[in-house]
Amino acid sequence: MNQSVKCIDVKGPHGTWSYETPSWSERFPIVMGDTYRHGGVSKAPYESLNLAFHVGDEAQSVRENRAIIAKYLGVEPNRISCGNQVHGLKAVEITEDLIGAGAFGEDTAIDDCDAVFTNLPHVPLFLFTADCVGVGIYDAKHHAIATTHAGWRGAIGRLPVLTIEAMKEAYGTEFKDCYIYLGPSIGPESFEVDIELGKRFELAWRDMTDRDSSDVVNYPGDKLDKAYINLWNFIGEDLVVNGVPPEHITIGGTDSVTEVDCYSYRREAGQTGRMALFAMLQDRYNSTFTGIIIKYDILYIYMLGFVEGISLKSCTFDLKYYIIK
Repeated sequence: MNQSVKCIDVKGPHGTWSYETPSWSERFPIVMGDTYRHGGVSKAPYESLNLAFHVGDEAQSVRENRAIIAKYLGVEPNRISCGNQVHGLKAVEITEDLIGAGAFGEDTAIDDCDAVFTNLPHVPLFLFTADCVGVGIYDAKHHAIATTHAGWRGAIGRLPVLTIEAMKEAYGTEFKDCYIYLGPSIGPESFEVDIELGKRFELAWRDMTDRDSSDVVNYPGDKLDKAYINLWNFIGEDLVVNGVPPEHITIGGTDSVTEVDCYSYRREAGQTGRMALFAMLQDRYNSTFTGIIIKYDILYIYMLGFVEGISLKSCTFDLKYYIIK
Protein backbone atom coordinates (compact mmCIF):
# COMPACT_ATOMS: atom_id res chain seq x y z
CA MET A 1 0.00 0.00 0.00
CA ASN A 2 1.21 3.52 -0.74
CA GLN A 3 0.42 7.21 -0.26
CA SER A 4 1.16 8.33 -3.81
CA VAL A 5 -1.35 11.10 -4.47
CA LYS A 6 -1.38 14.45 -6.20
CA CYS A 7 -3.30 17.64 -5.50
CA ILE A 8 -4.89 19.12 -8.61
CA ASP A 9 -5.83 22.81 -8.64
CA VAL A 10 -8.56 23.88 -11.04
CA LYS A 11 -9.52 27.43 -11.92
CA GLY A 12 -13.28 27.73 -11.49
CA PRO A 13 -15.91 30.47 -11.75
CA HIS A 14 -15.65 31.23 -8.02
CA GLY A 15 -11.92 30.85 -7.59
CA THR A 16 -9.63 27.87 -7.55
CA TRP A 17 -10.97 24.54 -6.33
CA SER A 18 -8.84 21.48 -5.67
CA TYR A 19 -8.98 17.75 -5.39
CA GLU A 20 -6.71 14.90 -4.37
CA THR A 21 -6.17 12.08 -6.84
CA PRO A 22 -4.27 8.77 -6.70
CA SER A 23 -1.20 8.76 -8.93
CA TRP A 24 -2.21 5.42 -10.49
CA SER A 25 -5.29 7.04 -12.08
CA GLU A 26 -3.08 8.78 -14.64
CA ARG A 27 -2.39 5.40 -16.25
CA PHE A 28 -6.02 4.76 -17.11
CA PRO A 29 -8.92 6.43 -18.98
CA ILE A 30 -10.66 7.57 -15.81
CA VAL A 31 -10.95 10.64 -13.63
CA MET A 32 -11.02 10.01 -9.89
CA GLY A 33 -10.51 12.35 -6.97
CA ASP A 34 -11.73 13.74 -3.68
CA THR A 35 -12.58 17.43 -3.42
CA TYR A 36 -11.42 19.90 -0.81
CA ARG A 37 -13.78 22.52 0.59
CA HIS A 38 -12.66 25.75 -1.14
CA GLY A 39 -13.75 27.19 -4.50
CA GLY A 40 -17.56 27.04 -4.26
CA VAL A 41 -20.52 29.29 -3.42
CA SER A 42 -21.92 27.86 -0.18
CA LYS A 43 -22.07 30.11 2.89
CA ALA A 44 -21.07 29.32 6.47
CA PRO A 45 -21.07 26.78 7.98
CA TYR A 46 -20.88 25.01 4.60
CA GLU A 47 -18.33 27.25 2.95
CA SER A 48 -17.72 26.80 0.21
CA LEU A 49 -17.63 23.76 -2.10
CA ASN A 50 -20.30 21.72 -0.30
CA LEU A 51 -21.56 19.01 -2.65
CA ALA A 52 -24.28 17.33 -0.58
CA PHE A 53 -27.97 18.27 -0.34
CA HIS A 54 -28.78 16.55 2.94
CA VAL A 55 -26.71 18.74 5.27
CA GLY A 56 -28.98 21.82 5.35
CA ASP A 57 -27.22 23.96 2.75
CA GLU A 58 -29.19 25.94 0.18
CA ALA A 59 -30.11 23.56 -2.63
CA GLN A 60 -29.21 26.09 -5.30
CA SER A 61 -25.72 26.47 -3.85
CA VAL A 62 -25.22 22.72 -3.99
CA ARG A 63 -26.41 22.64 -7.61
CA GLU A 64 -23.98 25.40 -8.54
CA ASN A 65 -21.13 23.61 -6.78
CA ARG A 66 -21.91 20.33 -8.53
CA ALA A 67 -22.01 22.16 -11.85
CA ILE A 68 -18.42 23.28 -11.24
CA ILE A 69 -17.25 19.67 -10.97
CA ALA A 70 -19.41 18.50 -13.88
CA LYS A 71 -17.98 21.20 -16.16
CA TYR A 72 -14.46 20.07 -15.30
CA LEU A 73 -15.42 16.49 -16.12
CA GLY A 74 -16.92 17.58 -19.43
CA VAL A 75 -20.47 16.37 -18.74
CA GLU A 76 -23.81 17.90 -17.86
CA PRO A 77 -24.71 17.95 -14.14
CA ASN A 78 -27.75 15.78 -14.85
CA ARG A 79 -25.43 12.78 -15.34
CA ILE A 80 -24.14 12.84 -11.74
CA SER A 81 -25.31 9.65 -10.01
CA CYS A 82 -25.30 8.77 -6.31
CA GLY A 83 -26.99 6.91 -3.46
CA ASN A 84 -28.56 8.40 -0.34
CA GLN A 85 -25.89 6.95 2.02
CA VAL A 86 -27.50 5.46 5.13
CA HIS A 87 -24.40 3.71 6.58
CA GLY A 88 -25.64 0.46 5.11
CA LEU A 89 -24.07 -2.30 3.04
CA LYS A 90 -25.92 -2.08 -0.27
CA ALA A 91 -24.09 -1.58 -3.58
CA VAL A 92 -26.11 -0.64 -6.69
CA GLU A 93 -25.12 -0.74 -10.36
CA ILE A 94 -25.72 2.48 -12.27
CA THR A 95 -27.39 1.37 -15.49
CA GLU A 96 -28.75 3.64 -18.22
CA ASP A 97 -32.05 4.11 -16.39
CA LEU A 98 -30.31 5.23 -13.19
CA ILE A 99 -28.04 7.85 -14.72
CA GLY A 100 -28.73 11.13 -12.92
CA ALA A 101 -30.09 9.58 -9.73
CA GLY A 102 -29.66 12.18 -7.00
CA ALA A 103 -28.17 14.77 -9.36
CA PHE A 104 -30.42 17.65 -8.37
CA GLY A 105 -31.78 16.60 -4.99
CA GLU A 106 -31.58 13.93 -2.31
CA ASP A 107 -35.15 12.85 -3.00
CA THR A 108 -34.07 11.23 -6.28
CA ALA A 109 -30.90 9.56 -4.95
CA ILE A 110 -30.88 5.75 -4.93
CA ASP A 111 -32.58 4.59 -1.75
CA ASP A 112 -30.73 2.56 0.91
CA CYS A 113 -27.47 2.76 -1.04
CA ASP A 114 -23.89 3.33 0.14
CA ALA A 115 -21.96 2.21 -2.94
CA VAL A 116 -22.51 2.69 -6.66
CA PHE A 117 -20.68 1.15 -9.59
CA THR A 118 -20.88 1.28 -13.37
CA ASN A 119 -19.18 0.39 -16.65
CA LEU A 120 -20.79 3.29 -18.50
CA PRO A 121 -18.46 6.09 -19.63
CA HIS A 122 -19.11 9.76 -18.87
CA VAL A 123 -21.25 9.00 -15.80
CA PRO A 124 -19.79 10.70 -12.71
CA LEU A 125 -20.32 8.68 -9.53
CA PHE A 126 -20.43 10.91 -6.44
CA LEU A 127 -19.93 9.92 -2.81
CA PHE A 128 -20.13 12.39 0.07
CA THR A 129 -17.93 12.41 3.16
CA ALA A 130 -16.92 14.50 6.14
CA ASP A 131 -14.75 11.99 8.09
CA CYS A 132 -16.05 8.66 6.73
CA VAL A 133 -13.73 6.96 4.28
CA GLY A 134 -14.55 7.33 0.62
CA VAL A 135 -13.20 4.36 -1.32
CA GLY A 136 -12.71 4.57 -5.08
CA ILE A 137 -12.40 1.31 -7.02
CA TYR A 138 -11.29 0.78 -10.63
CA ASP A 139 -11.37 -2.57 -12.43
CA ALA A 140 -8.67 -2.10 -15.07
CA LYS A 141 -9.53 -5.29 -16.96
CA HIS A 142 -13.26 -4.70 -17.41
CA HIS A 143 -13.13 -0.87 -17.33
CA ALA A 144 -15.60 -0.47 -14.48
CA ILE A 145 -15.58 1.88 -11.54
CA ALA A 146 -17.14 2.29 -8.10
CA THR A 147 -17.40 4.67 -5.16
CA THR A 148 -18.00 3.23 -1.71
CA HIS A 149 -18.99 4.87 1.59
CA ALA A 150 -17.02 3.28 4.43
CA GLY A 151 -17.52 4.79 7.85
CA TRP A 152 -16.91 2.40 10.72
CA ARG A 153 -20.08 0.46 9.86
CA GLY A 154 -19.16 0.16 6.20
CA ALA A 155 -15.60 -0.82 7.10
CA ILE A 156 -16.41 -3.53 9.64
CA GLY A 157 -19.27 -4.65 7.36
CA ARG A 158 -16.71 -5.03 4.53
CA LEU A 159 -18.61 -2.84 2.05
CA PRO A 160 -15.59 -2.27 -0.27
CA VAL A 161 -15.20 -6.05 -0.58
CA LEU A 162 -18.95 -6.51 -1.07
CA THR A 163 -18.86 -3.86 -3.80
CA ILE A 164 -16.15 -5.70 -5.75
CA GLU A 165 -18.13 -8.92 -5.35
CA ALA A 166 -21.16 -7.14 -6.83
CA MET A 167 -18.97 -5.92 -9.70
CA LYS A 168 -17.80 -9.49 -10.25
CA GLU A 169 -21.39 -10.62 -10.63
CA ALA A 170 -22.12 -7.78 -13.06
CA TYR A 171 -18.90 -7.64 -15.09
CA GLY A 172 -16.61 -10.48 -14.06
CA THR A 173 -14.40 -8.22 -11.91
CA GLU A 174 -11.56 -9.92 -10.03
CA PHE A 175 -9.86 -8.46 -6.96
CA LYS A 176 -6.42 -8.82 -8.58
CA ASP A 177 -7.40 -6.42 -11.36
CA CYS A 178 -8.68 -3.66 -9.07
CA TYR A 179 -7.00 -0.41 -8.12
CA ILE A 180 -8.10 1.28 -4.89
CA TYR A 181 -8.04 4.85 -3.54
CA LEU A 182 -8.92 5.92 0.00
CA GLY A 183 -9.63 9.64 0.15
CA PRO A 184 -9.37 12.26 2.92
CA SER A 185 -11.07 10.92 6.04
CA ILE A 186 -10.68 10.53 9.78
CA GLY A 187 -7.17 9.37 10.61
CA PRO A 188 -5.93 6.83 13.16
CA GLU A 189 -4.89 9.52 15.63
CA SER A 190 -8.28 11.23 15.44
CA PHE A 191 -10.78 8.37 15.44
CA GLU A 192 -11.38 7.98 19.17
CA VAL A 193 -14.18 5.55 20.05
CA ASP A 194 -15.46 3.70 23.09
CA ILE A 195 -13.63 0.56 24.10
CA GLU A 196 -16.50 -1.72 23.03
CA LEU A 197 -16.18 -0.62 19.41
CA GLY A 198 -12.43 -0.95 19.65
CA LYS A 199 -12.83 -4.58 20.77
CA ARG A 200 -15.22 -5.26 17.86
CA PHE A 201 -12.60 -4.08 15.40
CA GLU A 202 -9.88 -6.04 17.17
CA LEU A 203 -11.89 -9.25 16.88
CA ALA A 204 -12.75 -8.56 13.23
CA TRP A 205 -9.07 -7.89 12.52
CA ARG A 206 -7.97 -11.16 14.10
CA ASP A 207 -10.51 -13.03 12.00
CA MET A 208 -9.13 -11.32 8.90
CA THR A 209 -5.35 -11.40 9.25
CA ASP A 210 -2.34 -12.57 11.24
CA ARG A 211 -0.99 -9.02 11.49
CA ASP A 212 -0.72 -7.50 14.96
CA SER A 213 -3.95 -5.90 16.18
CA SER A 214 -2.04 -2.73 17.07
CA ASP A 215 -2.01 -2.01 13.33
CA VAL A 216 -5.74 -1.28 13.54
CA VAL A 217 -6.65 -0.61 17.22
CA ASN A 218 -4.75 1.17 19.96
CA TYR A 219 -5.73 1.71 23.58
CA PRO A 220 -4.22 4.86 25.11
CA GLY A 221 -2.86 4.41 28.60
CA ASP A 222 -4.41 7.62 29.90
CA LYS A 223 -7.93 6.78 28.62
CA LEU A 224 -8.81 3.31 29.79
CA ASP A 225 -12.33 3.46 28.35
CA LYS A 226 -11.26 4.65 24.88
CA ALA A 227 -9.69 3.19 21.77
CA TYR A 228 -8.30 4.59 18.52
CA ILE A 229 -9.18 2.85 15.26
CA ASN A 230 -7.23 2.92 12.00
CA LEU A 231 -9.96 2.59 9.37
CA TRP A 232 -7.44 2.99 6.57
CA ASN A 233 -5.45 -0.09 7.59
CA PHE A 234 -8.60 -2.12 8.23
CA ILE A 235 -10.09 -1.40 4.81
CA GLY A 236 -6.76 -1.87 3.02
CA GLU A 237 -6.01 -5.19 4.70
CA ASP A 238 -9.53 -6.48 4.01
CA LEU A 239 -8.96 -5.84 0.32
CA VAL A 240 -5.48 -7.37 0.32
CA VAL A 241 -6.56 -10.64 1.95
CA ASN A 242 -9.25 -10.91 -0.73
CA GLY A 243 -6.73 -10.58 -3.54
CA VAL A 244 -6.10 -6.90 -4.33
CA PRO A 245 -2.33 -6.47 -4.80
CA PRO A 246 -0.97 -4.16 -2.05
CA GLU A 247 0.77 -2.01 -4.66
CA HIS A 248 -2.64 -1.27 -6.21
CA ILE A 249 -3.91 0.40 -3.03
CA THR A 250 -3.39 4.11 -2.41
CA ILE A 251 -4.23 5.50 1.03
CA GLY A 252 -3.98 9.27 0.67
CA GLY A 253 -3.33 9.80 4.36
CA THR A 254 -5.11 13.15 4.67
CA ASP A 255 -6.82 13.32 8.07
CA SER A 256 -10.09 15.23 7.59
CA VAL A 257 -10.24 16.11 11.29
CA THR A 258 -6.91 17.92 11.38
CA GLU A 259 -6.85 19.26 7.78
CA VAL A 260 -8.82 22.53 7.85
CA ASP A 261 -9.45 22.38 4.10
CA CYS A 262 -11.59 19.28 4.67
CA TYR A 263 -15.12 19.12 6.01
CA SER A 264 -15.15 17.25 9.32
CA TYR A 265 -18.34 16.17 11.07
CA ARG A 266 -16.38 15.50 14.25
CA ARG A 267 -14.35 18.71 14.31
CA GLU A 268 -17.33 20.90 13.41
CA ALA A 269 -19.87 19.19 15.69
CA GLY A 270 -22.06 18.01 12.83
CA GLN A 271 -22.70 21.44 11.26
CA THR A 272 -20.69 21.26 8.06
CA GLY A 273 -20.75 20.37 4.39
CA ARG A 274 -19.50 17.35 2.51
CA MET A 275 -16.61 16.68 0.18
CA ALA A 276 -17.19 14.45 -2.81
CA LEU A 277 -15.23 11.43 -3.93
CA PHE A 278 -15.96 11.44 -7.66
CA ALA A 279 -15.10 8.83 -10.25
CA MET A 280 -15.86 8.75 -13.97
CA LEU A 281 -14.90 6.45 -16.81
CA GLN A 282 -13.66 7.96 -20.04
CA ASP A 283 -13.83 6.28 -23.43
CA ARG A 284 -11.50 3.33 -23.76
CA TYR A 285 -9.41 2.98 -26.89
CA ASN A 286 -8.03 -0.20 -28.38
CA SER A 287 -6.18 0.64 -31.55
CA THR A 288 -2.67 1.45 -32.68
CA PHE A 289 -1.35 3.88 -35.28
CA THR A 290 2.17 3.74 -36.60
CA GLY A 291 3.90 5.92 -39.10
CA ILE A 292 7.26 6.42 -40.80
CA ILE A 293 8.80 9.71 -41.86
CA ILE A 294 12.03 9.96 -43.85
CA LYS A 295 13.81 13.31 -43.66
CA TYR A 296 17.19 13.73 -45.30
CA ASP A 297 19.38 10.89 -44.03
CA ILE A 298 17.44 10.22 -40.83
CA LEU A 299 14.70 7.63 -40.65
CA TYR A 300 12.32 8.51 -37.87
CA ILE A 301 10.17 5.68 -36.65
CA TYR A 302 7.49 6.64 -34.22
CA MET A 303 4.48 5.09 -32.69
CA LEU A 304 1.60 6.60 -30.76
CA GLY A 305 -0.38 3.80 -29.21
CA PHE A 306 -3.83 3.88 -27.70
CA VAL A 307 -3.34 0.65 -25.81
CA GLU A 308 -6.24 -1.03 -24.10
CA GLY A 309 -6.42 0.32 -20.56
CA ILE A 310 -4.20 3.33 -21.25
CA SER A 311 -5.61 6.83 -21.55
CA LEU A 312 -4.74 9.46 -24.13
CA LYS A 313 -3.23 11.74 -21.49
CA SER A 314 -0.68 9.07 -20.55
CA CYS A 315 0.36 8.07 -24.09
CA THR A 316 3.82 9.18 -25.22
CA PHE A 317 5.86 9.01 -28.38
CA ASP A 318 8.32 6.14 -28.62
CA LEU A 319 10.88 7.82 -30.85
CA LYS A 320 13.93 6.08 -32.30
CA TYR A 321 16.15 7.12 -35.14
CA TYR A 322 18.52 5.33 -37.43
CA ILE A 323 21.19 6.74 -39.76
CA ILE A 324 20.69 5.45 -43.26
CA LYS A 325 24.09 4.47 -44.59
